[in-house]
Amino acid sequence: MYFKDQTYYRVSNMDGRIENADHRLTDDITAFTTSVAHLYSHLTKPLFDCALIALTLARSSKQMGAAVVPGPLLAIVVISITGQILRMLSPKFGSLVAVEADRKAYLRHIHSRVITNAEEIAFYGGHKVEMIHLQNAYQSLARHMNAIFSQRLWYVVLEQFLMKYVWSGTGMVVVSLPIITSSRIAELNDSPDGGVSERTQYLTTARNLLASGADAVERLMTSYKEIVELAGYTYRVGAMLDVFNDVSKCKYRRNGLANGKVHKMLPKLHYNKDGQLVIRGVVKNSPDGSISLYDVPIVTPNSDVVVSSLTMTMKPGEHLLITGPNGCGKSSLFRVLSGLWPVYAGTLIKPPNCCMFYIPQRPYMTIGSLKEQVIYPDTLSDTLTKGITEQDLEACLAQVHLSHLVQREGGWDATADWKDVLSGGEKQRMAFARIFYHKPSFALLDECTSAVSIDVESDMYQSAKDSGITLLTITHRPSLWKFHSHVLQFDGEGGWKISTLGQKEKDTGILAIEQPKDKLVNGIS
Repeated sequence: MYFKDQTYYRVSNMDGRIENADHRLTDDITAFTTSVAHLYSHLTKPLFDCALIALTLARSSKQMGAAVVPGPLLAIVVISITGQILRMLSPKFGSLVAVEADRKAYLRHIHSRVITNAEEIAFYGGHKVEMIHLQNAYQSLARHMNAIFSQRLWYVVLEQFLMKYVWSGTGMVVVSLPIITSSRIAELNDSPDGGVSERTQYLTTARNLLASGADAVERLMTSYKEIVELAGYTYRVGAMLDVFNDVSKCKYRRNGLANGKVHKMLPKLHYNKDGQLVIRGVVKNSPDGSISLYDVPIVTPNSDVVVSSLTMTMKPGEHLLITGPNGCGKSSLFRVLSGLWPVYAGTLIKPPNCCMFYIPQRPYMTIGSLKEQVIYPDTLSDTLTKGITEQDLEACLAQVHLSHLVQREGGWDATADWKDVLSGGEKQRMAFARIFYHKPSFALLDECTSAVSIDVESDMYQSAKDSGITLLTITHRPSLWKFHSHVLQFDGEGGWKISTLGQKEKDTGILAIEQPKDKLVNGIS
C-alpha cells in the first residue's frame, strides 16, 4: 500500500494526517503485533484454567452434598463489582499510549534530521540549536512517560488490593459454603473421625483450586490494561491504513486550508463541507504526443493558488523555457504535469505511458552500483530485457562528460555512497545522463545544471536536442536561452505570458517584460 500509486509521496506532501509514516510502519506495527501475540497467550490459558477449575469445584461441591450455585454466584458477583470499579477508575491507557507513540516518533524525526543534514549543521555550527530541539523533544516524551507511570502506579495498587485481599476473603466464604450447607453433615459426623479427613481433603483441594482460579482471573483482569493499550496501537495502525487508502484514491485532507478569499478569487474550484479542495479536473491522453493545459489552476497542497488559470500547448520539438521569480509556480507546473499534484479544475492532455522524465536541481543517487546510477529507476534485470550493453551506458556518460568515472571508481559494478563520492556537478551530470538512457519524449529540467560549467552544460543540452528530446527548462542562466524556441513567463502574482523567443533574446538572454502603464514601482512605470 505504501508504494502503490505514489502513496509514499502523497501521504507526506499532499495529506496532513500522518507526520511520521516511517515510525508507524516500523515501531507501531511492531508494538501492535507484539501486543496482539502477548494478549492471545494471556487470555486463552486463563480462560481454559477458569473453565477447568469451575468444573472441578462444582464436582467437589456435589460430592459434599452442597448446592453448586451459591459459591460460584458469589464469586461472579464480587469479580464483576471489582471489574466495574477498575474500569471506572482506570486511566485512559489507550490515548496515553497513542500520545507516547507520537512523541517517540517526533524524537526519532529530530534525530533523523540531524543525521541527514549533519554537514550543513557542522558548517553553520548549529549544534547548540539542534541540541535544544532534541532536549525539548526528549523532555516532552519523558514528562509524558512519567505521567503514565504515576497513573499506572496507583491503578496497580488499587488493582492488587482488590484482587489479593477482597478476593481472598471471598474465596474463604466460597470454600466454607459447601461445608456449612452440606446435606451430608449427619453422615460425616457418624464417620469414625467425625468427617474431619473428608472435610480437610475438600478444604485443601478447594483452596488450591481457588488460588489457581484467582490467579487465572487476575491475569484476565490485568489484561484489560493491555487491551486498552492495544486499542491505542490499533488506532494508529488503522488510521495509517485508512490514510494510505484515501490518498491512493486522491482523497486528501489538510487542516485550515480554505478561506473566503480563495472562494471568491477562483469560483471554479470546488470545496467539500470540511473546506477541502475537491478534484474536478480532467486528465486525458494526447493523440499527437503533445502536452496541453486548458484553464488549469496550479494549487499547492496547502491550497495556495500560485497560478489561477493556465492554458498552453507544447508540441514535440518546441522547447520551452520557463522563467519568473521564486515562488511563482515554475516547479509547481512540473509537479502538475508529472501527476504528483492533482488537477483541481480544467483539462490536462499529455502523452500516456510516462513519456516525461523529471530531473530536479538536487539529484537523487540510489543505493547500488555505478551502473544502477545511470539506469535509475530501471533495475539491472530491465537492462537485460531491453538489451542494453555497457557500451550503451558508456555512450550516455560520454554525452555528459563523465566517461572517466568508470575507470576512476573501479568499473560498472563498483558500489559506494554516491551522494558523498560524487561532487555536486558530477551528480547533476549523472542525473542528466539518465535522460539519454531513458530517451523520454519530454524532459522536465528544474535548474538541473546549476553546478555544471557553461561549456559542458551547452554540450549536454545540444545532445539532448539532437536526440529528439523536447526540453522544458527552468533556469536563471542566460546561456540556456538559445536552446529553446518559446518562453513561459510567470509574474509571481498568478499571471503568465507565453511568447516565441527571437534571435535577440536567445543571444542576450534578456526578455522585455511589459508592465501595465498604471502600475508604478517606486514612481517608475
